[in-house]
Amino acid sequence: MYILGLSFGRKNGNTDILVKEALYGAREAASDAEIKFINTNRLKIGRCIGCGACSTSLEKGGDNDCVIKDDFQMLEDEVRKADCLVVGAPVYVLQPVGQYKDFVDRFSCRHDVSAINWVLDKRRRGEAPGDPDAFPQERLKRRTVSYISVGGATTQNWVSMGTATMHLFGFPPMMKVVGNYDAHNMGTTGNPYLDENLINNMHEMGKRTVEAYSMDDKDIKWFDAQGQGTCPVCHQNLLMVNGTTTVECPICGIEGKISIDGEKLNVTFSEEQQARARGTFAGLREHTVEIQGFGAICGPKIQANKEFLERQMDRVKNFDKYINE
Repeated sequence: MYILGLSFGRKNGNTDILVKEALYGAREAASDAEIKFINTNRLKIGRCIGCGACSTSLEKGGDNDCVIKDDFQMLEDEVRKADCLVVGAPVYVLQPVGQYKDFVDRFSCRHDVSAINWVLDKRRRGEAPGDPDAFPQERLKRRTVSYISVGGATTQNWVSMGTATMHLFGFPPMMKVVGNYDAHNMGTTGNPYLDENLINNMHEMGKRTVEAYSMDDKDIKWFDAQGQGTCPVCHQNLLMVNGTTTVECPICGIEGKISIDGEKLNVTFSEEQQARARGTFAGLREHTVEIQGFGAICGPKIQANKEFLERQMDRVKNFDKYINE
């Protein structure tokens, strides 16, 4: 077993401390496992530029590696090797630090289980080039993960999208999330080691993340040190409202129904909706089908307006000339 801890915080800072303490807990559950910790703070990880080279390569029979060469590849390789992960990131403005999101944008889109299998199925039917059995299977293997969001604010709403945003990393590769922890209030704690309960929770979450690896998903109990949360899938308390009794979890993309009982708000998510959450194959496949249909919709529009679009795009490509006429 290979257990990986990632910290997107300062070296030996609060995020490092909490991730490493979770790894000590992981060791309790797997005494013979290989455990590695990586701090990303000084790594060079550029943003996704939306070039589409990874998808194009996959469709043409190749791999779907990123063409941008920086430290991302090393970090990606470590995640691919991992069976269990603990990931921590500091929150500076409501959600995790930007380097975390840059990594997620480049990693997750190319490890989408549904999108990969869509192409591999085409290869099996002879509709796309390439050997389906030659595709690196570690992209599709089972992994468990837990998240730690770290913030200084005593007011929780200043880190309100911390743990929620961290979930974006694991749902395309269908990692099984065991728990998350919102470690805010670090500004007055002074040092995580001065909060015994916090350290104990890190140990337990790391231990549970490893124990869950050998369990069936239905038998894994959410690590609820801070409560179960409103959404039964991602356990976040964020909701999108539209003026009706139907609400949506913005992380999982599933719909629920709200009701009011005095001062208490209840949200019910059906089993059917939970089964199509973004971290499930069904939920990912909905998005794959949506994207695969773009060409049939946009292609005729573009062809019918070819000359008009060429004129308009010239205004974009030669903006400095046109803006100063």
